[in-house]
Amino acid sequence: MEIKEKTIEEQKIAIINYKGSLKDMEILMSKLLTWIDVKEVDTEGELFAIFYNNPRTVNENEVVYDLGIPINKEQGEDLIDEDIYRIVDILEHKVLSGIHKGSLETIQESYTKMAEYSQENNYDIIGSPKEVYIKKYFEVEDENEIITEIQLPVIKM
Repeated sequence: MEIKEKTIEEQKIAIINYKGSLKDMEILMSKLLTWIDVKEVDTEGELFAIFYNNPRTVNENEVVYDLGIPINKEQGEDLIDEDIYRIVDILEHKVLSGIHKGSLETIQESYTKMAEYSQENNYDIIGSPKEVYIKKYFEVEDENEIITEIQLPVIKM
């Protein structure tokens, strides 16, 4: 796994805040994309989740995460929070980025490698991890084809 520092530019995102099972994520993705389509807003990136606890260590229905997608800034200015949908501005920030290839069942190994890299290279992880779903599990026939970018917000010590 190649790990590199990169800057995430300021973004406007549409998100759903959620507490429940990861099994609900596909439904949430569908709801969010349908809402974006109905509002006729262009997306500017891939679906992602930001996790506020570890979905692999908490009870199945206790996972806390935001599911979101970057949207066009100008179009997003006209949107307001509605029902379960929120419009949020994300400030520019630095992350350690690594690409996990394969099943999400083995993604914890990639997180471990990235945490070790951050310690060895004097980075302090300062926020919640983000998983960007580049090639989603429901888009592939073989789970080894899944591609997920892991982003850890960091500062260099």
